[in-house]
Amino acid sequence: GEEMEDKDVTERNVAYVFQDYALYPHMTVNQNIRFPLENMRLHKRTIDRKAREALAKLKLSGLKDKYPDQLSGGQKQRVAIGRALVRDPFVFLFDEPLSSLDPQLRDHLRMELKQLHRQLKKTFIYVTHDQLSAMILGDRIAFLEEGKIQQIAPPSVLYHEPENMRVAEFLGFPQINILQVEEFRQLSPCELPPGTARVGIRPEHLRIRGNPEGSWVVEWIQEIGFARYADFKIGNSTISAKCDDHKIEAGQRVVCEVEERNLIIFDRDERTIKKNS
Repeated sequence: GEEMEDKDVTERNVAYVFQDYALYPHMTVNQNIRFPLENMRLHKRTIDRKAREALAKLKLSGLKDKYPDQLSGGQKQRVAIGRALVRDPFVFLFDEPLSSLDPQLRDHLRMELKQLHRQLKKTFIYVTHDQLSAMILGDRIAFLEEGKIQQIAPPSVLYHEPENMRVAEFLGFPQINILQVEEFRQLSPCELPPGTARVGIRPEHLRIRGNPEGSWVVEWIQEIGFARYADFKIGNSTISAKCDDHKIEAGQRVVCEVEERNLIIFDRDERTIKKNS
């Protein structure tokens, strides 16, 4: 609620966590974390206390005398977060801080960031191209395209009630199926509102089952451990559908059931037509 554009950077009380850590290579972990406080010319006892608390909170106490080149990627990232943490800022800005880490470590640090956010009760603004990070970490997601905000909403609202086709396509795996009206009519005869140009349906809201006289032939099965998805063609469009039957394989004929209550309808400008409109 406070304008910051005309304020000097030193007056904004905003902490920034870089994508590539940006640690000082000639400083130890402890020195890196103390550095912002020393720049603020705080009393030594205050610096000692704040640095000690940050080291403990981020499980870095045993590494405080090590240099950045002696640390793993996850440890470096925690040091970068610690350096921001000690300043006790109003707002934390995170610039894709986990993008260079391997998936297992990324999952672990996402959990740590979420816990840290709950502890601090501060605003975290987290920039990412990773839909999973956005959905897991975000209380609210601002979806931007070409510098313009398309929608701001909690993750579940963005997923189930996207404002437009671009938002709908970004979230979800496999990606939402987008069909021309004529293509959708081959799947379902349900009533569509006036102005409908395309119909969106997520793979989990399409269910297939084997049937020798089915209209569709499975081209490919995506097996991801906890779920299976079958791909088939309608005209020029490839459709993904949830496949609960583990006996269905590529080449088999299937029928497809549509959960009509979960359709997302788009107009010619690719904006969502609200269900109550």
